Amino acid sequence: MQVSKLDEIYSLSSTLTCKEMTSKITDYAIQSQIENMEPSKYIDRFTGKAKNELVIYRSKCPLCDSKQFDFLFTKQGFDHILCNNCDLIFTLQILDHEKIKFLEVGKEGDNYGDYKSDAVVSDRDKKKYEIVFEELKKYSTINKIFDFGSNAGVFLDWAKLKNYSIIGHEYHDALRNGCISKGHTVLNDNLETIHLDEVDLITCWDYIDHVLNPKTMIENIGKYLKKDGLFFFAINNRDSLSARIMHERSPIFIGPHHTMHYGINQLNLLMKDYELLYSESYVSELNWISNWLNFKNAEFGDSSLMKDLLSPKKICELGMGFKVNAIYRKK
Repeated sequence: MQVSKLDEIYSLSSTLTCKEMTSKITDYAIQSQIENMEPSKYIDRFTGKAKNELVIYRSKCPLCDSKQFDFLFTKQGFDHILCNNCDLIFTLQILDHEKIKFLEVGKEGDNYGDYKSDAVVSDRDKKKYEIVFEELKKYSTINKIFDFGSNAGVFLDWAKLKNYSIIGHEYHDALRNGCISKGHTVLNDNLETIHLDEVDLITCWDYIDHVLNPKTMIENIGKYLKKDGLFFFAINNRDSLSARIMHERSPIFIGPHHTMHYGINQLNLLMKDYELLYSESYVSELNWISNWLNFKNAEFGDSSLMKDLLSPKKICELGMGFKVNAIYRKK
């Protein structure tokens, strides 16, 4: 795992308390409340679990197909499981898309779009894109990009400004239509069967944990990546220090929406037919960890950052940052 510039340049978690950080983002507290309350509509109030009539139960690990796994915890009504073979953390239940069109119309999508569109967040994201593309261009010439999980289109905006030819993909109706209104081409075809023109780069920013059948999806969209083309992922890191300390209280675990949780080992397994070129860890999440260790609200507390105990740089060097970026090349 490489040392990343991004924790210092992109992350606020190593320099601001959570209280200071959230105060900079418009309506952050309201957005957080929506994110935590919306999954309640999927929960049976008598059992505290996801409603049986709305879900499908997995019988095996969705990454390695093992049927040997252990229960970890329940979060927002969904049981989280640890695979004994590949160490993937996944939800036992997944929402049945035939019965509830959460991908297209869920308020959670609108809410996250508002968050990513906030000036403070989007400005830092654009700095992140600059740094990531400095690395990507070391390995290939990039002109044509396919981006899936495009959300509100902040990356599409940046790429268009940089004169890349880019096509996005977003299932959520309002987010996709917002991107289209800005002049972007954004598709909503099933990623497991979608047809594309050949591209130089496929990007996935913080979305792979939403994908229910990732092996089928990668097999399909990988067909449209040129030989020696690049795959880029930014993931929420299941091996992060904050997830290891806080377990189900970590923000990476979002009951019905983040159904698979990857570290670099699990991502390598998913991308086993590709060559890993580069990986880096960033976002120490020290502000959340400091609150947790001081018995304060992890998300909103004002604990001083415990840098004497935990070095943000060391957290990231050890691959335990909240985020991981990885670049793969098609063989």
